[in-house]
Amino acid sequence: MEDPEVLARMLDALGHPLRLRMVALLRKEGEMHMAMIASKLGVSRALAKVHLRKLELAGLVRSRVVLVPGQAKALRMYGLVDFRLELDPDALAEAFGYERGGKGNVARP
Repeated sequence: MEDPEVLARMLDALGHPLRLRMVALLRKEGEMHMAMIASKLGVSRALAKVHLRKLELAGLVRSRVVLVPGQAKALRMYGLVDFRLELDPDALAEAFGYERGGKGNVARP
């Protein structure tokens, strides 16, 4: 399992419906310019930038600057980083160095 701090950043970044939609869009479409992401999701570029930055800081998205041929223009392209999250109580206990308890330690509703 990931370091608990890294895991918390990833879960926090994925904790908003718009960011989940961004991850799904980038998975389907591949690398895209921020304005295209904003357009496809029906949000402003400013809002897209804020959410893409959060995904990037969590290590889920990467960006790169691309020069447009024949123009004095640069575009920031965003792409999804391949990741996999598996989360269960045993994995959390292991990440924090706790030994797994018996069945009696599981809370019942």
